[in-house]
Amino acid sequence: MKDKTLVYMTFRDGIISLRTVSRSRKSPHRFYISCQELEGLETGSTTIVQDIHSFAMLRRDAYAGTVEIAFTWLEGNGESVSGCQEAITLPYGKMMECLRQSKPFVWKTLSIDNSAKQAQIVFKSRKNLHAALANGVIRRKLIRFLRDQFRWAYAEKIEIYDDFVPYSFFFRETRGGETGISGGIILHGQEDMETAYYSMHT
Repeated sequence: MKDKTLVYMTFRDGIISLRTVSRSRKSPHRFYISCQELEGLETGSTTIVQDIHSFAMLRRDAYAGTVEIAFTWLEGNGESVSGCQEAITLPYGKMMECLRQSKPFVWKTLSIDNSAKQAQIVFKSRKNLHAALANGVIRRKLIRFLRDQFRWAYAEKIEIYDDFVPYSFFFRETRGGETGISGGIILHGQEDMETAYYSMHT
């Protein structure tokens, strides 16, 4: 069983503090983030924040409805620096709801375990898939894209169909037994396959 991480977020006027606790360790100190920095995720997907020696990267996944916070906890005395790294994933919508609550407000939650339940990816059409897998360059790009982009904690199944664009696809998510997000997985820049890249459109 994966070691769960309990996250404490305390929301005050203008500032948020975070602590993490798991069976193996707890964060060495509180990490402070301004509310303005957190609100910046509404318009940008990634931000880096610093608190004394430590820093964290916040990455919003709009498709999955989550935010990943990758901490680098550092401590130093002027002569040496030591520390550890930790990553947690939280439901983005709930976190922003807490931000709008009357202050002070304490939110205690377990980090989402993205590895506990992966969405099942099912190809319902095979023509574009076979074409992509037959080309080593495109195969690596497609496998990497599917691995990195569909880490959706709440999705049950992702059905993928052929798109009219070569090497490209249409996808449909199933969440809670109902249809969720749908869109395209499009290979852009096909005039040069070495620099071509996949992107998601919804």
